Amino acid sequence: MQKIFSRSGGYIALMSALIISAVMVIIVVTLSQVSFLSRINIADTYFKDKSRALAESCVNTALLDLVFNPSYSGNETITVASDTCKIISVVPSSTGRIISAQGVFANSFTNYKVTVASNTVSLISWEEVQTLP
Repeated sequence: MQKIFSRSGGYIALMSALIISAVMVIIVVTLSQVSFLSRINIADTYFKDKSRALAESCVNTALLDLVFNPSYSGNETITVASDTCKIISVVPSSTGRIISAQGVFANSFTNYKVTVASNTVSLISWEEVQTLP
């Protein structure tokens, strides 16, 4: 009795191995791309937090300057550690004085427009705005 072997058994195993390998490569590439994009999002969040802290520092500096000098008008750059922020302006308004300050870190911008009472320098409003005048 003679056995007849089918030659297609090795072909099916080879094709299965290739398909499984291709699927695994696609999964690995997708996961590495997702983790890379997550890292970028985390960095953007950090940059925004840093620019926000810088802008808040400038607003606080302007508030302190207003306490000691009620005619303070801003227009200065403040150094905070190794970074800087800008007090764009401090202008009078019908409700008090408006402080415009900007913090920039790694192309992340935070612009604050803060309104304070003229006599007491107490906060009336504090908002982040898209652009400053």
